Amino acid sequence: MSEAIDSQGVHQHALRFFEEKVTFLFHITDWCNLNCQHCFINAHHTPVHQFTVEEVSSIIRDMKKLKTTRIAFSGGEPTLHPDLPGILEVAVEEGFAPDFVSNGTLITEELAEKVQNLVRCVLISVDGPEEYHDSFRGMRGAFKKAMEGIKALKKMDVPFALQFTVTKESFPYVDWIAQKASDMGAESLKLEPLFAGGRAREIASSCLSEKEIDELAEITTKLYGKYLATTSVYMGINSKKVLTEHPCNAYACFGSKCHRHAENDPREIIILPDGNMVPVDSCLHPRLYMGNVKETSLMDVVQAYFDSPQQNAFLALCKKVFDQQVVSYPYEAIPWSQMLAAASWEEEYAQ
Repeated sequence: MSEAIDSQGVHQHALRFFEEKVTFLFHITDWCNLNCQHCFINAHHTPVHQFTVEEVSSIIRDMKKLKTTRIAFSGGEPTLHPDLPGILEVAVEEGFAPDFVSNGTLITEELAEKVQNLVRCVLISVDGPEEYHDSFRGMRGAFKKAMEGIKALKKMDVPFALQFTVTKESFPYVDWIAQKASDMGAESLKLEPLFAGGRAREIASSCLSEKEIDELAEITTKLYGKYLATTSVYMGINSKKVLTEHPCNAYACFGSKCHRHAENDPREIIILPDGNMVPVDSCLHPRLYMGNVKETSLMDVVQAYFDSPQQNAFLALCKKVFDQQVVSYPYEAIPWSQMLAAASWEEEYAQ
């Protein structure tokens, strides 16, 4: 690491910054009003971990130095955070156009008006028709309340998008949700296959098979074309062709071997409600956590992460999973981050 000399002539290590652009998913609270079957952070009905506006402000200032291109705030349910508008305002003041992810049930016209000019888009989770959605979300009336929340956003001209968790049971509703998103005026619809992490381990049998994920990708392509004029339909998935031709997208390509000399900096980072910072996927094994922003600044976490045992272990995991699973994967649609998270808990990948 290069060094600089301060005004007193003392040698100081120069700060290192990410060379690649990065997006942050920032879970500002673990407080939630629902009991979703698939919650990967095991949210609570009372807040156990929650960030203050002051903490968020410090973290966002550091994000600005790290080539951050996008911030999305989540929870738990972020609308339960008493200072959500203030947090969004801090992000805007630092030059970001933030999103936030919500179950939609607590969004009122009053809240929509408060966030009107502070958010790029609100991502609302809708997982099927009313009966299925309420069951999956663990609360009767959740669907109706989410629809009321969307209505409030539309009235205040706040852009919104939909997210749909695809399970074996909800697969038949994919066409329905695409039509619903288009009819409602959603900017986009993200189809996200269920991953057996967190609370979802209890419903692992509802996860799609590799073949079903590939079928979903084909359906998504058709829906993208069908609704392109109104709503962008896409899937949270990777292409085998892209990953194998450009392994830097899977952190499996190193410097001079890369077609564009990409660095192995994480391009997606998650900050969990307890402050732990995770590369790529929230469900990675804790041994791969980058550090904790509740204990030290985000910038200090990043500086300590470069060339650390955690980073080296993460990159080794990526390379192993790429070599042993991606190259021989039988389908074009690859759930890369989910595959990586699952492997991180397996003993054979722990070394």
